[in-house]
Amino acid sequence: MRRLGVHISLICVALSLAVACSSNGSGGVINVGGLVPLTGGGSVYGPDIETALRIAVGEINADPPMGRRLRLHLQDSQTDPDAATRAAQKLISVNRVSAIMGLWSSAETLAVAPMAIQSGKLLMTAAGAGDITKLDDKNLVWRFYPPGKYTGDAIARAVRAQGWQTVVAMSRNDPSGLTIIGSFTTAFEKLGGRVVDSVTYPPNQSSYTSEVRRAIEERADVIVNVGYTPELAAMMKDARNSAQKGTWLSVGWSVNQGLLDAVGNQAAEGLYSVDAAPNVKGKAYEHLRQAFEKKTGSPLLASDTFVFSAYDSAVVAALAMESCKCTEGDALTEAVAHVTSAPGRKVDSYADGVAALRDGDEIDYQGASSDLEFDSRGDQLTGYGVYRVKAGRIELLKEFTLS
Repeated sequence: MRRLGVHISLICVALSLAVACSSNGSGGVINVGGLVPLTGGGSVYGPDIETALRIAVGEINADPPMGRRLRLHLQDSQTDPDAATRAAQKLISVNRVSAIMGLWSSAETLAVAPMAIQSGKLLMTAAGAGDITKLDDKNLVWRFYPPGKYTGDAIARAVRAQGWQTVVAMSRNDPSGLTIIGSFTTAFEKLGGRVVDSVTYPPNQSSYTSEVRRAIEERADVIVNVGYTPELAAMMKDARNSAQKGTWLSVGWSVNQGLLDAVGNQAAEGLYSVDAAPNVKGKAYEHLRQAFEKKTGSPLLASDTFVFSAYDSAVVAALAMESCKCTEGDALTEAVAHVTSAPGRKVDSYADGVAALRDGDEIDYQGASSDLEFDSRGDQLTGYGVYRVKAGRIELLKEFTLS
């Protein structure tokens, strides 16, 4: 019996070592998580974000960091903070991921962040709320999209550049929307503009007749709306029934193919949007655009900013792991900054980046979403674009940067 007990103990030790090797050892896998809005208000974006993550992971696994393939564990955030928290708990405790990517909304990010920080996991998000910058995040939270305070400033500059002086400011009642519309109002008034009315509206309504009527009746030069595609679609439908629908400008993530499909080209005609402009002159942008179309059969528009951000987050995580020869800890967070910052050899793909690192070079990854220059808080200030819907297409009219 003692011999049997020894044998059982040895078997248990061997199994434990095997599990450890498969999770953390050389030649095993590296678990990473995708927390993506496949249902709920963000579902218009989630499937494309998932596609971008899968494209990136596929490319990474052709020559993976430290010879260890990435295993992507995907969870649906349901565009709901409580659901996102439960999903993140599974990714951390059950799947034992080293990083969580694909997060989209601010409310979800703020709900999940404390858990990720406590567990020492990288959290890569496209959320814009100002409260994310205030987190005591131990350099674990990285934004692959500029904070809302910058986006609000960018919208203000774009509006004034159009010659518009009066605005009705409309915002979805959530952290990101309130941050952006607040910074917009401050910046717009500093530029000499005037906000004639402010409207905060609840999410997930099928109609916003009273809010739309109130905005149109002010007869402002433009109605600036910060929200998600479902709410904007409902408002566009309400506006097309008015004698004068007004001139509307929204954020880029609301003005997409899903919106055009929902309201029709005529209702969306002339709609402006402002959003972070992807790195349209870079090789990474063109590569992802082609890879996405090949995989899905659908075009990837410049206004699909979250898709580019998700792709870059996976590439940066893998390059950081190769750089530090690690999958967690302070060394990994330092490596994220290291592989995206000058000085260093500029690279525009995972393949070029990992080859350069193995040659002993420092690198500066130039992403599909931007050049990815992060500040000390893991935020970034990127270029912006002004877009307009014309004949069923979302056209990039011009690009600009904030000083």
